[in-house]
Amino acid sequence: MRSALLSAAALVAMTAPASGALSMASAEPNAPINAATTDSGTGCLVRDANGVHHFDATCEWRLVRRRDRDGNLVLFSYQDHGQLPANVPHPSSASRHTGPWPGCLDGIHEVTTPSGEYRSDCRFHN
Repeated sequence: MRSALLSAAALVAMTAPASGALSMASAEPNAPINAATTDSGTGCLVRDANGVHHFDATCEWRLVRRRDRDGNLVLFSYQDHGQLPANVPHPSSASRHTGPWPGCLDGIHEVTTPSGEYRSDCRFHN
């Protein structure tokens, strides 16, 4: 499920026109085409000790995109920070997971701590 959500978000973000046809906050109102654009919100999937993903409605995420002057995507960065539900397995020590992920050409990096704190990031640099 996380794959579908993140890859859908990544696909929209990577293919959205540089003009900001989606509701995106821009770095400046009349920024050049190569200015970074950002989005942020709440709600993401968090990974428990067994590798199962659970939805955290209060998880905060942010997305940054930047294109070159020709409109080609040169930077894509997704980060989130959430909390595991109390009733799911928590790792006994910090658990790190790195691997390939649809829409994340540099792969995804996930960290879950014994307290249930969760962070992930997905980046692409061209």
